[in-house]
Amino acid sequence: MSQVREIKCPHCGEWTLWAGGIDDRCLYCDGFLETRRFSREVEKKVRAEVIKENDYFFINPNDSALKKNAKKILNSLRWWTFYLQIAFFVFVTLILVIISFLPA
Repeated sequence: MSQVREIKCPHCGEWTLWAGGIDDRCLYCDGFLETRRFSREVEKKVRAEVIKENDYFFINPNDSALKKNAKKILNSLRWWTFYLQIAFFVFVTLILVIISFLPA
């Protein structure tokens, strides 16, 4: 249960009730009480949506079930390939380091 406190509105300067939420508004001027925090949260959501849309196989909400599953499988296969390449390069680097320490 959240506590309701009073906070001074940054827009009109009146004291108003504040429950601690990022989208709480002033009772007098209807302005956001924590504008910085609200804008940061909105920017995070927008960035997350842009990253999702820039994915290689973006899953549209109106895609069929078969198409959604195929895109999910291809996206996961793409990431597994990426991680396997990194693991391969780390393995080759370790082998080269071990060989360089062996006496000639």
